[in-house]
Amino acid sequence: MGTIIAYDVLRDLGMPGADSGVEVASLITIGFPLGLPHVYHKIKEERSYDPTIRTPSIVTRSWTNYADRRDPVCADIHLADDFAPNSKSVQVVDDIVLNTYHKRGDKNAVNHHKSYGYLRTPELSEEVTKFLGI
Repeated sequence: MGTIIAYDVLRDLGMPGADSGVEVASLITIGFPLGLPHVYHKIKEERSYDPTIRTPSIVTRSWTNYADRRDPVCADIHLADDFAPNSKSVQVVDDIVLNTYHKRGDKNAVNHHKSYGYLRTPELSEEVTKFLGI
């Protein structure tokens, strides 16, 4: 639910007349369930002021969505074709990763949606490293 809440908050901060003054340079989402038809349509339904499903307007540089094909929450791992760019032409970029998280000591207890697993992927690790300037 974290990414759904983050998306809602970012959209509300950028809604017409909000003038929050908040800008987010880069948005990173992991295991984002917005590709699920019910979630997608619910967000569209709740946005009567702007039903277009798009990148939140306060995102100024990039939005990268990391998803694993085996993550049951990411039924649609390709969000780029579902989300319109915002007024700054920021479009979600899909980055398909392998989330191999498993419970310590039990190789059969795999959880492809676990945030720890996403954070350990080389792609997301590199993104965080660049952000931190390491």
